[in-house]
Amino acid sequence: MKRFFISVFLGLLLITLQASWLTLPHLRWVRPDMMLLLTLYVGLTFPLASGGILALFLGYLLDLYSGNTLGLFTVTRLFLFLGIQFFKRHLYLEHYPGRFVFVLLVCIFEGFLILLLLKAFLPEASTHFLRPFLTMFLPQCFSSALLAPFLFSLLGERGILFRSALLSRAGGGKG
Repeated sequence: MKRFFISVFLGLLLITLQASWLTLPHLRWVRPDMMLLLTLYVGLTFPLASGGILALFLGYLLDLYSGNTLGLFTVTRLFLFLGIQFFKRHLYLEHYPGRFVFVLLVCIFEGFLILLLLKAFLPEASTHFLRPFLTMFLPQCFSSALLAPFLFSLLGERGILFRSALLSRAGGGKG
């Protein structure tokens, strides 16, 4: 339980960082999607029920911060979480190149999923997406994939979330 609330706090911290510090003009081309990385980490390490609630919360939080009224991030982050839960036993992400490629492919897949949902719900507004996809979204995917191995290591076996789970189990509490 402690691990869940630490993840919620970390999500709030990362969305604040992403919404404020990463929008500075000199960081315009390098804006990693920190919430996507946290959602992917949750999908790889949390159980289905608590991780699904957390992924839903993280997507909704991102929709609130971005001003998105359609709830695209809520739907896509939950969908990504469920997909990762389904395939996580078949993924080998122990090394940095594997983590990089995994995050890059998932990020690009999410971009296509968002474009597909926008095309389905707002067909008149979704006519020219190729240029923003190539100029803004692909650099964001690349910078997210570059940051992923370091964030996964920070949160991983010797990191923040794992240590809190071990400390709560050692103290007799439920993790």
